[in-house]
Amino acid sequence: MPALLRTDSDLRARYAQGGGVYRIIPAAVARPTTLAELRAVLTEARAAGLAITPRGAGSAMDGGNVGEGVVLDLTAFDAGRCVVDAADRLAICTPSLTIPTVQRAAAAHDLHLPMDPSSAGWATLGGLIGTNASGARTVRDGAMRRWVEAVTLETDDGPLTLARGIAPDQRHPVIQRWQRDVLPLLARHRAAILARWPRTRKQSFGYDLAAWWASGDLVDLVIGAEGTLGVMTEVTVRLAPIAAHRLALRVVLADRALLVPALETVRRHDPAVLEFLDGSFLRLVEAEVPAGTAAVLLADLEGEHADELQARAAALQQDLAGLGAGVTEAVVAADAAAIAALWRIRHGASPRLAALTDGRQSMQIIEDGCVPPAALGRYLDAVDAACRAERIDAVMFGHAGDGHVHVNLLPNLREADWLGRVRGVYEEVAGALLALGGTPSGEHGAGRLRAPLIERFLGPEAVTCFQAIKTAFDPAGRHNPGVILADGHDPLSRLKVGPDAAPLPAGMAEALAAIEREGRWGESRWSNDDR
Repeated sequence: MPALLRTDSDLRARYAQGGGVYRIIPAAVARPTTLAELRAVLTEARAAGLAITPRGAGSAMDGGNVGEGVVLDLTAFDAGRCVVDAADRLAICTPSLTIPTVQRAAAAHDLHLPMDPSSAGWATLGGLIGTNASGARTVRDGAMRRWVEAVTLETDDGPLTLARGIAPDQRHPVIQRWQRDVLPLLARHRAAILARWPRTRKQSFGYDLAAWWASGDLVDLVIGAEGTLGVMTEVTVRLAPIAAHRLALRVVLADRALLVPALETVRRHDPAVLEFLDGSFLRLVEAEVPAGTAAVLLADLEGEHADELQARAAALQQDLAGLGAGVTEAVVAADAAAIAALWRIRHGASPRLAALTDGRQSMQIIEDGCVPPAALGRYLDAVDAACRAERIDAVMFGHAGDGHVHVNLLPNLREADWLGRVRGVYEEVAGALLALGGTPSGEHGAGRLRAPLIERFLGPEAVTCFQAIKTAFDPAGRHNPGVILADGHDPLSRLKVGPDAAPLPAGMAEALAAIEREGRWGESRWSNDDR
């Protein structure tokens, strides 16, 4: 195999897993650092008949970062270039950059990218755009889509730049196929597709046709495409001013029935952040909250004037008190140390989940469901019921201001029928999401895990259009096949745990587990000896 495609078993094994549930050993791995190297890798992969799976830090949950062909490690691509245009509040970046790198460059101009996913310390811009990631700030600032101005893709027909408000090159073969083959289908099926489209505040579940119909910008189809339409080589993102002042608020609820009224109350006061921690989460992290606490809300308020911000917080506390005795606490923190203390509870779950020693395994199977905020209580009840029926523990938390909940299932792998019971929860929760007008993925993408649900949720017309879009951009079907458009694989096969997990070289399974357990996603898997 050509030199740029590495095939030694240890290196391939390092890229067999990501942040989700899968273990798929690739045929080869490549780590291009320049555009010339990237193009050479794509040429060599095409000659070898291998598909391409682009990958950043590898922390994505839905299986879009693992594949059987060439895993394309883009973490070192183009030396992490970032140019800030302060006057226009833009940053032109390579997709290998992480959020902290962008924030440092922007902060020199009192600007920032208003994105704060829990993976922000290591996730790359390419991965965040590829899944239309969001995070805690989405309730006010929206998902990644809102901040992306332009993307340049490397396709098999050459580079293609898609920018908001600017017509793409009409001579490009992708654009010619788009106009000839895709636009008529979209016109024909628009009504049927929009009739079934989720009415949620967040959506990261296939090619976002609703966003494209709203904007007319093809870049909206690349955002959330998970590398299925080409390889990103440059992105332009919008920046925003950094708020002068911040307050944090912790709201403790004795009854989960108060969750939706409390959320609606907080949202009326324009929070920058609004998060939810279920009682299952609080018990896991042994949170210091009053006995009998059913849920905790964490919110941030931001503003330019401290006095005005204090007045907003006081008004919010008064409105929460009007909900009755079930709101047992509404505490405001103003200084940095107090704010950090309030938020520390939110970040305590991952180490605990990764360190379970009682046979239970944290699995991200139904971890990204999103419903209209008014339906959140019914969705949580449905998840509880499904888990009780299948006798599986679960931990729930998430971005409640958007009706978006992360659920970590905790099946006991010592029980012979654990996989069948996980499958039962997967099916029951999918049914609940569909009934409530929700989506299986608010921010993590369809990937391999949820690709088989696309037609069930969005309808056959959407699948027909998705296939046409895929063919227009990627006629050979080489870019991340099996992601978004299902390839016939059982979504609960090829797991990293269980008797059917693919074998790895000695010690590799534990090494990969340690990366996940310790949150070392930003650590390179490509050693100097390999390169």
